Amino acid sequence: MIWRSLRVKLVLVYTLLILFAVEMIGAYFVRALTNSLIHNQSVAAKSQAQLMATLVGPQIDHPTKQLSSSVTSVLQSVPQFLDGTVYLLNRDGYVMYTTAGGALVGQKRTDSEATQVLIHHQEAVDVRFDPTANEHVLVVAVPISQGGNFDGVLEYVTSIQTTYDTIRQVTSIFYTVSGLVLALTIVLGIVLSRALTRPVIEVTKQARVMAAGDFSKRVTPSSNDEFGDLVVAINHLADELDEALAMNRREQERLHAIITSMGDGVIVLDSDCRVLFMNHAARRMMGIHRDGEWDKVDVFDLDEMVEQAVTGDCMRIRVVGEAVYHIILTSVQRRGQTDGFVAVVRDVTEQEQLNQARREFVSNVSHELRTPLTSVKSYIEALRGLNEDERETRQAFLEVIEQETDRMVRLTRDLLQLSGLDRGQTYNVHQRISVSNLLAQVKQRFQLQAERQQLEFTVYEPDDEGTYIVGNRDMVNRILDNLISNAMKYTPAQGHITVCTRILRERIVVTVTDDGIGIPEADLPRVFERFYRVDKGRSRKLGGTGLGLALAREMVERLGGSIAMTSEPDRGTQVKVTFVRALEVQGEA
Repeated sequence: MIWRSLRVKLVLVYTLLILFAVEMIGAYFVRALTNSLIHNQSVAAKSQAQLMATLVGPQIDHPTKQLSSSVTSVLQSVPQFLDGTVYLLNRDGYVMYTTAGGALVGQKRTDSEATQVLIHHQEAVDVRFDPTANEHVLVVAVPISQGGNFDGVLEYVTSIQTTYDTIRQVTSIFYTVSGLVLALTIVLGIVLSRALTRPVIEVTKQARVMAAGDFSKRVTPSSNDEFGDLVVAINHLADELDEALAMNRREQERLHAIITSMGDGVIVLDSDCRVLFMNHAARRMMGIHRDGEWDKVDVFDLDEMVEQAVTGDCMRIRVVGEAVYHIILTSVQRRGQTDGFVAVVRDVTEQEQLNQARREFVSNVSHELRTPLTSVKSYIEALRGLNEDERETRQAFLEVIEQETDRMVRLTRDLLQLSGLDRGQTYNVHQRISVSNLLAQVKQRFQLQAERQQLEFTVYEPDDEGTYIVGNRDMVNRILDNLISNAMKYTPAQGHITVCTRILRERIVVTVTDDGIGIPEADLPRVFERFYRVDKGRSRKLGGTGLGLALAREMVERLGGSIAMTSEPDRGTQVKVTFVRALEVQGEA
């Protein structure tokens, strides 16, 4: 509305103040001018009336005809009295003489001025409007006294309409000039209000622009007064808000990026448990690809956790299919009210599997160590009961104790090496190893054992003696020893074991093949697990620890290679180990 405008209010208040001041000044001026003019005329008329009373006093005792002629001669001697009307009254208030006409002589004069003088014997002055003549008149009544006696009243009535006309003209001129001044004042007030409100309007526009989110515009100060300070303060506020919002946006973007990319799933719910946001990890856990599939989070049973989350954090473990999830639900409070909930979902499936594997590992280690220890303890107790002449029996028992001890040593050694690999123990895996020398040493180590077991052990060395692999010599020897030892353990007499090499461009594949008892197809996926045995009783009898293949796989992967096994029961097993081929000239290990 127009009345809400600051400009209108300023002009209106400014104009009303000026108008009030002009009215007050005008009223005082007209009143003072009127009083002054009337007072001056009253003083002059009163002096004239007193003079006339003094002159006509001695004539008042004459008869009526003589009184009229004597008073007329006196009035003619005072020409200023001819402008008004004179009434000469006796002490009873009857007209003895008047210049208004002889018809009034002998009548009683009842006007207030004459009555006042007749009663109080004091002069009376008054201004009244004569409706007959339609003009203002000045009435002066003075007592006539001779020798201290009251003889009558002289009443003088004169027109002062010219004075009122003059006052009216002066008043008209005054208010005309005042109107012009007021109009000029309004114009100046409008100009002044525009000048005063322009910074306010510009600041208001700037505030609206800022409220819309645009902080790029600035207001130019037009003065150094308080309005200029206001403009400077608004510009400073815009700078600070722009910087604060920019920082807030950066923080929100950073927080959004962190939440989006974090590995744990984050689900934001409103107070009615409707999904508002879900990061990539949560979508991946639920297999959600579109927003319309958000109802899949019902598998977490978050509705059951809401009541407890209102008073504090609620933690649950949920099993969905084969996956295990750890869920923490926290309420979001605003002004003492629950505004929503945030659920953090962590996939602990792998952790649970590791914990289960760790428990199985500890159980297997305990079991593997308990068996030889029990045997050693039993044979030691049996040795204590032998006689001195039972030397052959004692020797047999000692051999069993030695075998079980060797078995525990191998188990401990394998465990220590696996533990070192798990801890990330560093090894020099960049040694340059000659394949020909490596296979020659393998043949030398196992040839005698193969002959004792009546096995045909064949090693095919590469034709190119300059072929090398990159790795760690001890690890490579341990890998090949484990594979060949397994082949010899599970291949009966008259069997065949073959070691051959295939040279590729960047890889070298070493294959160990036997025609032993083989491995069932169902057991092949687990043969590289720790402590896993296809035939547990036979493996222990042959001194196996169940860690050889697991250790071989760990070492091969550490060297950047791979290992794979194929087998058929009663037909044999084939294991392929791939190593990295050395292409550059390096020092041989």
